[in-house]
Amino acid sequence: MPVAVPNVPGVPPVIFADIDLTITLLTEDAFGIFTGSPSAPWGIYLGGIPVVVADNVVAFNYKKQYAIADYPVERGSFESYDKVEIPYEAGFRFTAGGSDANRQAMLASIRAIQGDLNLYDIVTPEAVYLRANVQRHDYSQTAQNGVGLLQVDVFVQEVRELSGAPLTSTQNPTDAAQVNGGPVQATEATPTQIAAINPGTGSNAPGGF
Repeated sequence: MPVAVPNVPGVPPVIFADIDLTITLLTEDAFGIFTGSPSAPWGIYLGGIPVVVADNVVAFNYKKQYAIADYPVERGSFESYDKVEIPYEAGFRFTAGGSDANRQAMLASIRAIQGDLNLYDIVTPEAVYLRANVQRHDYSQTAQNGVGLLQVDVFVQEVRELSGAPLTSTQNPTDAAQVNGGPVQATEATPTQIAAINPGTGSNAPGGF
């Protein structure tokens, strides 16, 4: 006899009745939204390759903010004078189950990227956030949670790079060429500097005082 239940994972094999597929589609979306498949590329990437070995991504959070600077004025009031962009922060919750080796592989992949200086891409279906480095990760295990399915939170922060002249490699540091790294504030030359440039203008020049 046909049964009026959706044909989804976890339901025993039975003869399914013809019902509205809306429930089935919603359930399938809940199972597959964070699977890391090509249709939903959630994760931390380097050169287009995910760097965390995990079964799933079950949560993601992103924070972006600006700091508005101000200063006190008369009668206890404040006036704002600047707005500064703060590097973004993001976090993933990765999961791994099955064998001990599978969970150990996820932890090892996270530890491998936490101590380096690489800049990673934070990839979600809606947006990709660039130039992030791993700050920390944490997880907990209890008798009721985390024994068979390990959940690890990984937090990253954007890294700002200053543009400037490229670094050069020389055998002797004194042989390196001078590099202009920014604008230089002009100052008036001293009399000694003027005399060194044009000896005829110094105090010892003929006709000088």
